[in-house]
Amino acid sequence: MNWNSRVVFLFSTFVFSTNAVINFVDSQHNVILILTDDQDIELGSMNFMPKTTQIMKERGTEFTSGYVTTPICCPSRSTILTGLYVHNHHVHTNNGNCTGVEWRKVHEKKSIGVYLQNAGYRTAYLGKYLNEYDGSYIPPGWDEWHAIVKNSKFYNYSMNSNGEREKFGFEYEKDYFTDLVTNRSLRFIEKHIKTRAWQPFALIISYPAPHGPEDPAPQFAHMFENEFSHRTGSWNFAPNPDKQWLLQRTGKMNEVHISFTDLLHRRRLQTLQSVDEGIERLFNLLRELNQLWNTYAIYTSDHGYHLGQFGLLKGKNMPYEFDIRVPFFMRGPGIPRNVSLHEMVTNVDIAPTMLAIAGVSKPARMNGRSLLELVALKKKKKKHAEALKPWRDTVLIERGKMPKLKKIRDRYIKQKKKFNKENRLSKECKRRKWQRDCVEGQLWKCYYTVEDRWRIYKCRDNWVDQCPCRKKRDVDDDENDNVDEFLDHVDQENFSLENEWYQGEIGDHDDVDEWSHEVSSRQKRGILSKCSCSRNMSHPIKLLERKLSKKHYLKYKKKLQTGSLKPKDCSLPQMNCFTHTASHWKTPPLWPEELGEFCFCQNCNNNTYWCLRTKNETHNFLYCEFVTEFISFYDFNTDPDQLINAVYSLEIGVLEQLSEQLRMLRKCKNRQCEIWSASQKLRSPKLVDLRVNEKSFLNYNLDKT
Repeated sequence: MNWNSRVVFLFSTFVFSTNAVINFVDSQHNVILILTDDQDIELGSMNFMPKTTQIMKERGTEFTSGYVTTPICCPSRSTILTGLYVHNHHVHTNNGNCTGVEWRKVHEKKSIGVYLQNAGYRTAYLGKYLNEYDGSYIPPGWDEWHAIVKNSKFYNYSMNSNGEREKFGFEYEKDYFTDLVTNRSLRFIEKHIKTRAWQPFALIISYPAPHGPEDPAPQFAHMFENEFSHRTGSWNFAPNPDKQWLLQRTGKMNEVHISFTDLLHRRRLQTLQSVDEGIERLFNLLRELNQLWNTYAIYTSDHGYHLGQFGLLKGKNMPYEFDIRVPFFMRGPGIPRNVSLHEMVTNVDIAPTMLAIAGVSKPARMNGRSLLELVALKKKKKKHAEALKPWRDTVLIERGKMPKLKKIRDRYIKQKKKFNKENRLSKECKRRKWQRDCVEGQLWKCYYTVEDRWRIYKCRDNWVDQCPCRKKRDVDDDENDNVDEFLDHVDQENFSLENEWYQGEIGDHDDVDEWSHEVSSRQKRGILSKCSCSRNMSHPIKLLERKLSKKHYLKYKKKLQTGSLKPKDCSLPQMNCFTHTASHWKTPPLWPEELGEFCFCQNCNNNTYWCLRTKNETHNFLYCEFVTEFISFYDFNTDPDQLINAVYSLEIGVLEQLSEQLRMLRKCKNRQCEIWSASQKLRSPKLVDLRVNEKSFLNYNLDKT
């Protein structure tokens, strides 16, 4: 079947009826959307919000496969407000087009606030709106408006409050933004029920937590001192030569970086405690006003977050589970209690869901589906069984504008030649410097085997290893570990010689040799062993405890900055870098001044991509194409932490089919998006096994992959 006939088949099979409107509610109900800012699910944040978990999960439904279609603040929030994919509302970044001309003239006038207001609802928006909102106007569709100017803050901010500009200071009781959003939300509900109980209300509560500057309320600043739930399977798993450009040049975090991610994780959890208390107060009020039976509530975040995953200190923007998967809960009349649904839902579904609750048919321009349809499908109600089509198993993840790329076959062949491990090894080993005997100062030697393959020998007499509790490694150590170590070393050497940018520790194994070798994956992630050897004893906290002289400490800090930009020069073209100093956080727990400041680059312009995230009974994968023509594929059934890019395991026919589905989703409009999100039967009945002896397919010869 060619692609033209396939399109006809899909349209005839999956097209949704646009004539009949299915009513899932017998009357209009109140609806509340609770939105947090930068909240993860993969790093465990919901485990520290017991009140919200009880209210939204135990008394509602959890969507365990809740995703955002783009892991960036303003584009994601624009999708939530419009029900459109990014390529349809064109808000691609947090900068100029965030509340830009097109947004103001076109999409803002067709937001859920406008539709709900026209349906007779009293509407209210409180909290963070869009990153570049300047507070000069009230967007159409909102009867009650209390929105912060620009990005999230907890103190020292300005707001547009029903058209009046308000300024706030640094006093917790009066100014703490999370509590202020909660208090004004409760005030709106109480006043509305007392004066206009006949009219349904729609309320969006948009909290700043746990977004930076991560200022916790003072009563929570002592909590979670030894909490490390952010150290997931991909934490400090670096470098990653089989991933996109930024991760190829990001090595392991040093101890100062690790201390930063630990403290940042602690502060983020602390800020969420105020949200947790606010949710409890909100639902207590609804119970007092006898409105629980009449109110739907959705809880989610604009995207996830990472803290040390793949060596990246902090941020979002990555096409990985920790950034695109979010908390997603719903409760209300007819919503099952304490149930988990595993179908894929996204932020593009929120607007259609809120309209369905209001009894409003979904506008043709919207790309998502109402979650009430999914609930009806799971309940298998005969009333709706014939009218509803099966739920999707694929969603589009996108970041940036879409260029025209070469054919996928050509991109694949080019990448395979460049990144295959045997090819990389052969290229380096042909250099004369690695073919010498182990002379003084030489760390590696290449030798050619009778099987016509290059292999690595470690010049052990030239390696410094003075840790008494470190396991001695045999000469016949796992060859793959040696190859990885050698190529990491070569990468760092080449970056330095060619004056190319990189950050973190790439190939500096003389300095990191005491990291645990017990499990190879733990070694690459950089998880500290319990052995108190040289590097462990030079951890910044231990340095302070031992009160080293300033001279020795400054020497140590200078060593840590190898391969990184200096804080005073923390800027590179086409890159997003930040400097962290002791002055960044104004509230406890503070960053110790003794740990100094550092620069880190968390994103770059060529980190632009489009992905298929697919999950069904047989497949669970992420397929991505980057603007650099790089391709990646991760199979969660065998690699849940996305450690190995297994694209080289795919048959070319399967690869072409995935690329074609992605191409159609990248340009989909209106209800076409749901058609191309429906299940696509792969040409091969089963994808080939994506692991061989739990090792990357990059380990094998080009002609064998």
